Amino acid sequence: MRLIIRGVFWFGLYLTIILFPLIAGVVFFDASQAASPFIYLAIATGYIALALMATELALVSRFAGVAGAFGLDSLLQFHRQIGIASMAFAAAHPLLLVADRAYTVRLLVPNAQLPWPVSAGGLAFLLAVLVVGLSVYRRHLRLSYGIWHLTHGLFSIALIGFAAAHVLGIGRFAALPVMRALWIVYLVFFVGMFLRYRLLRPLSLMRHPWEVAENRVEHGNSHTLVLRPVGHDGFRFEPGQFAWIGFGRSPFATDQHPISFSSNGDIPNHDGAIAFTIKQLGDWSSQVVPTVEPGTRAWVDGPHGVFTIDREEGAGYVLIGGGVGITPLYSMLQALETRGDPRPVYLFHAANDYGDLTFREELAEMDARMETLTVVTVLLRPHEGWEGESGFVTEEIITRYLPPTLYRRFQYFICGPGPLMDAMERVLPAIGVPADRVHTERFDMV
Repeated sequence: MRLIIRGVFWFGLYLTIILFPLIAGVVFFDASQAASPFIYLAIATGYIALALMATELALVSRFAGVAGAFGLDSLLQFHRQIGIASMAFAAAHPLLLVADRAYTVRLLVPNAQLPWPVSAGGLAFLLAVLVVGLSVYRRHLRLSYGIWHLTHGLFSIALIGFAAAHVLGIGRFAALPVMRALWIVYLVFFVGMFLRYRLLRPLSLMRHPWEVAENRVEHGNSHTLVLRPVGHDGFRFEPGQFAWIGFGRSPFATDQHPISFSSNGDIPNHDGAIAFTIKQLGDWSSQVVPTVEPGTRAWVDGPHGVFTIDREEGAGYVLIGGGVGITPLYSMLQALETRGDPRPVYLFHAANDYGDLTFREELAEMDARMETLTVVTVLLRPHEGWEGESGFVTEEIITRYLPPTLYRRFQYFICGPGPLMDAMERVLPAIGVPADRVHTERFDMV
């Protein structure tokens, strides 16, 4: 309940921040600025677009208060959708002006005779198209994550600067002293949050370096990186959380990636070592991770995330993982075993085939040790002689193993490919699992 209240508070604050410039414009309305309804709509869409763009910087700044309410992965998903929405509002702005005939179509075509505020607005829109387009089509363009990440940040700062120049240069409502002061406060605050994340946070990480102690090959075309703290004690984390990790001589490198912990956060190794398990899926995970040598300097920004059993009370746990999505669930199981938790735990481990089962030996040993644990392995393409479940994780498979009088009181954690999580978000409510007991973790950030 406390988490829900925090979520409602932060979402309400977000809406207030977006709409506040419009409210201020109405309160301090100058009758001499009266215009047609199309002009009002155009101004409103422009203000909303700029406010959305400014708050985008806060959404990716890993601000603990907001991330704690929603989860950083959810915020980044929201960031992507809001980026598309802000571009839609930005596109509506000049179209409404043309519809009112306040602008001619010629003013929308870049040329040397345009007033500079109009040119600034056009440049801001072109940069917005680049930011959104490169994000949506990055994989089609075969753009590396590192290059995309760098250009995404630079283009975003530039477009907000041009958009602010456009608003302040055009005048009208923005010419009012109170509106100018409001926009300056907005820009200073949100750009400041972004710079805090880009500059101050890396500076703090420089005092806490890590190094790769082991790079271990796992089943499922994955690698486990064991990292050891250098000159500090490391940190503890909640089972199921993740961190951003990167390599290089400094934490200012743009090539950082969110990876779930695969080790036990309750009892770190004697030297403070932590582990991440990474499947070869993209350019970084396929080209960089397999070649990382022991002794390589690493940087860890974490822990992050609310996908953890420590924040959800229930009569038991049902963990559903596919592919490398087993990673945070394996961390949860280690913690439950360490604690001697008496509640029942059911793990549904899905994979394409037997060779894809990451941690299969470790989970089998854990299943033999823990009386409270039931491991159900589901293979899409089972080999000859396979005696376990096959196909997809379905309603029939789940209900076959769960206690019929108790499963609605369990907490459900799902991590894996999108189709698996989408299916479980339909299946679990269909069998009567309350929506607030279903938790998912998605890392398709771009």
